[in-house]
Amino acid sequence: MDNALNPKPLIDKLFSLLDEWRNLPAYQLERRADIFFAIYLDTIIKKKFGDGIDFIVPEFPIRIGGILEENESVNLSVKIDYVAVCEEAKKVYFIELKTDQTSRREKQDLYLQKAKEINIPALMNGIIQIYSATIQKRKYNNLIALLSKIGWLSLDKDVCRNTSKDYEITVVYIQPTNSRNANNIISFTDVADYLSNQSDDLTARFVKSLESWLENQSEENSVLIKKPVM
Repeated sequence: MDNALNPKPLIDKLFSLLDEWRNLPAYQLERRADIFFAIYLDTIIKKKFGDGIDFIVPEFPIRIGGILEENESVNLSVKIDYVAVCEEAKKVYFIELKTDQTSRREKQDLYLQKAKEINIPALMNGIIQIYSATIQKRKYNNLIALLSKIGWLSLDKDVCRNTSKDYEITVVYIQPTNSRNANNIISFTDVADYLSNQSDDLTARFVKSLESWLENQSEENSVLIKKPVM
């Protein structure tokens, strides 16, 4: 059957490649899989926390100078994988995706905690400072346009104003396992469960790969904890 009429073979091939290539040394699954998690973020957050998502901002920049006093003048940024906004509840979720259980870093956790503490208005001030310093005006214009839809910034004749307010912020990790049963961690098993009632080909194949990635993760962890041969 023509793939234009039946996309299932292409969907299968796409995820089969991800399943296979994720095991190669330099292949970064997170960079390829993040769009598939993004498709379902509203469902995932709704199932986990009960909040509907109005906006999602990917690769949200945190100005380093705004969270580290020793680098106060630095206009470079670190990124949050997704910032999800629930306007009705005035809540924001800082979401980090980890497809490898061992890729969590204390330094990154610190950045996220600092960003949570200074809240949205200070983060918007940081974006305004980056915008003033960057030569990538076109891409930042697109970011500011998205933030303007949320109501956090406004741009008029290259003058950017901060129009944001404080939100209740939760830092969330989507990662293979949640052995500590932490409330702010969403495991791959959780995601598969949240999507289990969706029967379309894309979702079903994504869930199958999630289960495969989780199994491989368990095998890798068991190798890591084996005692060396004496």
